[in-house]
Amino acid sequence: MEEVRPIEMLLSERQFQILRDQVIKAVTRKWLRTKDLPNYLNMADSTIRENLPGLPFHIVGGTKLYDPNEIDDYIKDL
Repeated sequence: MEEVRPIEMLLSERQFQILRDQVIKAVTRKWLRTKDLPNYLNMADSTIRENLPGLPFHIVGGTKLYDPNEIDDYIKDL
């Protein structure tokens, strides 16, 4: 049986900058909008509405904002 070796992938400087910017944006994001919830929870929007109707949110200027920490705590307490 042949030895399995990892493949080394190289990014261009531009690709690295884009990746770095996206990672920083994802890690430092504090508030989520309703449209972000399906990606954050890895669930369909309809599943979230049906199964998590009491999800905590805050309204700022008519926009619902969700704190990821509050979402995590809410789900842990179900």
